[in-house]
Amino acid sequence: MKLLAIFSTVLLAVAASSNEEQWIAFKQTHGKTYKSLLEERTRFGIFQNNLKKIKEHNARYDKGEETYFLGVTRFADLTPEEFGDFLRRQIKNKPRLHATPTVFPEDLEVPDSIDWTEKGAVLDIKNQLDCGSCWAFSTTGALEGQNAILNNVKIALSEQQLLDCSYTYGNGDCEEGGQMSNAFEYVTDYGIEAEESYPYKGKDTECQYNASKTILKIKGYKNVNASEEELRKAVGTIGPISIAMHANPFQLYIGGIYKGQGCTHELNHGVLVVGYGEVYKSSGKTKFWRVKNSWGSNWGENGYFRIKRDANNLCGIADDPSYPVLY
Repeated sequence: MKLLAIFSTVLLAVAASSNEEQWIAFKQTHGKTYKSLLEERTRFGIFQNNLKKIKEHNARYDKGEETYFLGVTRFADLTPEEFGDFLRRQIKNKPRLHATPTVFPEDLEVPDSIDWTEKGAVLDIKNQLDCGSCWAFSTTGALEGQNAILNNVKIALSEQQLLDCSYTYGNGDCEEGGQMSNAFEYVTDYGIEAEESYPYKGKDTECQYNASKTILKIKGYKNVNASEEELRKAVGTIGPISIAMHANPFQLYIGGIYKGQGCTHELNHGVLVVGYGEVYKSSGKTKFWRVKNSWGSNWGENGYFRIKRDANNLCGIADDPSYPVLY
């Protein structure tokens, strides 16, 4: 019911406001400024094109032809190509050489559904801003989850430390991106500070790690074999799991279960799978993954999104799962 109310609000806002009014609201909400009048005019033209796309897509949603709906997000002044460029800065793909694969027992009991947010193992939504640091947020999300589940400690951890200090492990700056496995290897050797002691700045700076402020150390990390069933076992029995996926179709996502076209296995965004479940409608049952993003709480479903599960590994969601192993 909550999602239907949100969608109704989106439709009413689109119907009641002119493009200019929505543009003004968009700039105010997301703190958008532009270098020149020409650039602003260009961005407004792109924004109008995206409004048209939103309206057309949501008309299909209203007819039951789509399972998710769109709206004005912080990326609404970007073309699909520009949004793709933003994503390409985020994830470095490389073989995972130093992790042990997870072997689940044959008689493992896995729940039919689970949501680790309801179990207190998922901390508040964060915002990576315009930095290609999604991998750092995926890493801290998995670390925070295991710390909450195993140690009953719920403390936000520092993405900025990973961004500043893990470059010798293969991670880059805001423009080059990184890998969760690289970050786990760094934390294995150095540990990690709390976000409060090493806060996020949205840009890379000189490493300021202070060993005396380390609050979590890990033994290492493990991979999960690349299949949706193996990912379900991991999420169902271990906790929130770091993954990489193809995120291009989510530029204007507001809610619902994504199961559309346009996804590939070109992994370009690091996120955190926090649960899975099913929804039932007159048209049948739809299985989904619930995923925590790092684009702020005013994106998607309060910072989360859902994507169809058991759908031939849609968007490569099960291609690169991993999680930390605590002491």
